[in-house]
Amino acid sequence: MRETGNKTRSLARGSAIYSIGNIGTLVINFFLVPFYTFFLSNEELGYFDLVASASILLAPIFFGHIELAVLRWVLANNNPKNITRVVSSCLMVFLIGLFIFSVVFSVVHLYTSITLAPYVFLYFVSIFFYVIAKQVVRSVYSSLHYVLTELFYILIVLILSILFVSEYGLIAIFTAYGFASASFVIYLLAIKITKHIDLKAVRVNVTKELLNYSFPLVLNAMSLWMNNQSSKYIIASFLTLSANGIYAIAFKIAYVIQILNRIFYYSFQDKMFAIYGKDGFKDYFEKTFNTYSGLLFSILYLLISTQKILLPFIIDTDFLEATRYIPILALGVVFMSLASILGIIYQCEKKNMHAFKTSLVSGLLIVATGFLFIPKYQLYGASSVFAFGNFVWLLYRYFDVQKFVALRFFFWRFILYIVIAFGIYSITQNEQLWASVLAICLAVIISLYFSRDLVRKFLTVLLKK
Repeated sequence: MRETGNKTRSLARGSAIYSIGNIGTLVINFFLVPFYTFFLSNEELGYFDLVASASILLAPIFFGHIELAVLRWVLANNNPKNITRVVSSCLMVFLIGLFIFSVVFSVVHLYTSITLAPYVFLYFVSIFFYVIAKQVVRSVYSSLHYVLTELFYILIVLILSILFVSEYGLIAIFTAYGFASASFVIYLLAIKITKHIDLKAVRVNVTKELLNYSFPLVLNAMSLWMNNQSSKYIIASFLTLSANGIYAIAFKIAYVIQILNRIFYYSFQDKMFAIYGKDGFKDYFEKTFNTYSGLLFSILYLLISTQKILLPFIIDTDFLEATRYIPILALGVVFMSLASILGIIYQCEKKNMHAFKTSLVSGLLIVATGFLFIPKYQLYGASSVFAFGNFVWLLYRYFDVQKFVALRFFFWRFILYIVIAFGIYSITQNEQLWASVLAICLAVIISLYFSRDLVRKFLTVLLKK
């Protein structure tokens, strides 16, 4: 019991640390992106979202998700020589990938004339560098350094965007990310990352080993991209960029659940890597997963019940149509978040092809049904397809991980969670103020009940810190 208690406190402590770092990402979703709605047209926001979505796909393709291999190898062995070999190999992969991407981007621009091409290129490079470098910091240094990088990076983007977006529009946004990454380089030099870099330490066998581990994760990332982002391109093709701008706002607000999930995911991932193969792994994972499911649905209830009251204060009226689709998308994000937690088992087992297989089914399902339903049912179709695809993904992944860890899942409780979500959503369809107040009261009461244990432990650790 003492060992389990220590694990729980350690997980809560880690979650508290990561929560501070993810405040920056929450700012992006709750302030910065809605802030853009006052200065960008629906079409401009739709274009920015397509570019941002493309970066999510291109990063793993050109850089092999090498940052995840770095995390796995360094956390497993923090010997200085191992760190130098791994980080140096990561740098080499990044430089080669960046060169190849630059050539490909230039050729594509030559034949298609990409809008704002120099600024889009700057944005891509900035995102690529940041995605890799922050995971290197997380693995080589500590979660505290990771937190600092998150906060400073987003703070720079926030300040520069606020100062210049009204005058320069999309150019200001793309450039802000460039300045943020340049500042990140200075930060890395300040913490002396160079002492862990020695190109002479690069070994082909080490680099190959890292890429062999991360390559299935590239395939998984491509599947996840189909899952999360492909609908946006179908919307842009069959509907309009303006419609994609509306969908982008709805998706960003709903995706807040996944950002909150990241707080838990990183801490839980660290913990699972540390205790994998030891006594109590299965019971700890099972208990935590079932308890955490209640917490995620609690967040969903709060989001559904408050959106119609809060969103008119933070987004422009031209984008308020997004409130129709947020509850459906948010339910899909809950399914996606829980599926990602189950995916940690694949990483522990080093069975990343299973992660790819399970996410591929969901991704292909969303793409196929998207072509069928989005042209006819428009954004309702896109939202419903996303939720259904992620529900299938969660179920498939749950049954698949049984091959490695025999987990028990409380299905009837899970069904109850979904029924309550639809009940609160139904109440909010009444436009009267009393309906919104009732929905919020019910959401708060139910949420506190379902997540009472986790919230109590989390707040205890957070207050002590």
